[in-house]
Amino acid sequence: MSTTIQRMLWVMAAVLFIAASSSAQQTAAPRAVVPFTTYAFGDIYIGETISQIFVIRNEGNADLLIKDFVGACGCEVLGVDRVIAPGKEGSARIEVSTVSQSSGELFKIATLYTNDPQRPTIRFSLAANILTSGNGGPVMGVELRAGKHIGPVFVGPDTRTGLVAAPGKSGRAEFTITVERGPLNVQRVESTSKAISARLETIEPGKQYKIIVESLPTEAVGSSQEQLRVVTDSPALPSFPLFVRDIVRRDT
Repeated sequence: MSTTIQRMLWVMAAVLFIAASSSAQQTAAPRAVVPFTTYAFGDIYIGETISQIFVIRNEGNADLLIKDFVGACGCEVLGVDRVIAPGKEGSARIEVSTVSQSSGELFKIATLYTNDPQRPTIRFSLAANILTSGNGGPVMGVELRAGKHIGPVFVGPDTRTGLVAAPGKSGRAEFTITVERGPLNVQRVESTSKAISARLETIEPGKQYKIIVESLPTEAVGSSQEQLRVVTDSPALPSFPLFVRDIVRRDT
């Protein structure tokens, strides 16, 4: 083969390689996949808080970027994962307090803005039927529980708690989880914290569970914010976080 032909073949190969690389770069894009975009709670007493955690998967071949997450009037945006790598998943959390809502049908929306060229906006919504007395106030004879609805479960007395202990001692707190829109089973509670321990107790399978949290004794005075992850078998709520403030102080 002559030198001229060899050079021509090398040039053609280089051109094809550059074109293929350019094409691959042009087609690289995220793809947002959201299994659920709405959650309906049914009947809710006025004054209760409803919330949901929506899963966002990136089935593309580039990072999915969340540019903004905005709640409409009365819908509070609690948080969102801003960057979701290809093949990974993140979440978006929204919440509505019904204290100042009117009786009857409630429908609140939050909008997610992404860099997915095929799905630049994603709308999440919460729906409920607000129960009130005849004058629009609390229903007579109904005492509201401490806590909040997270999709199909009710968590009490809140999704946050504090552990306060003296140096060398241990603090203790509990969360209760009631399944209200099953089927759903709480499978486990996860924690990577070296300051607290958490364990799951099943009160009634598929109905009620308890998370017991204890701080591990230490002589170090101070505080830390810890997070637990509660895992379920429900596609509507695969997992949800609980937050623990661990405080060690001498005046306890």
